[in-house]
This record gives sequence, C-alpha cells and structure tokens, in this order.
Amino acid sequence: MQTPELSRPVSIGDRVTFDTDEGYQAGTVNDLRRDVGNGELHAWVELDHQWPGMFRAVRLAALQSVSNQ
Repeated sequence: MQTPELSRPVSIGDRVTFDTDEGYQAGTVNDLRRDVGNGELHAWVELDHQWPGMFRAVRLAALQSVSNQ
C-alpha cells in the first residue's frame, strides 16, 4: 500500500496548490519537515500573494497540484 506522501512526489522548489478554509492557495515548497507529534511529512510552502516570508505547513496528502520546475 502506498502512503499519501509517496503517491505525490514533491521536492524543494516545486510549485504547489492546495485547498484551505480560506480558499485555494499557491506557493513554492521551501522545505519538507515531519510533524513532531505524529511524524507526518509536511511541505513548508512560501505563499504567493502574501507578504514575503509567509509560510504554511501543508500535509502532502492535501496538495492539489505539483509542478516540478
């Protein structure tokens, strides 16, 4: 059985989109980090259309699209 983090390969520098309670957002993956509590892998995404340096931790399973650059 494949885990969600393996079914969507993502790497640093990839452009991604994801759905949130604030609507769809997009950005660039800056880092990949594991959650301290459950060990789930998250992409640290620098958001588009925000102040520079605004990041959001996004579960890899929540990513809608990944564009490798």
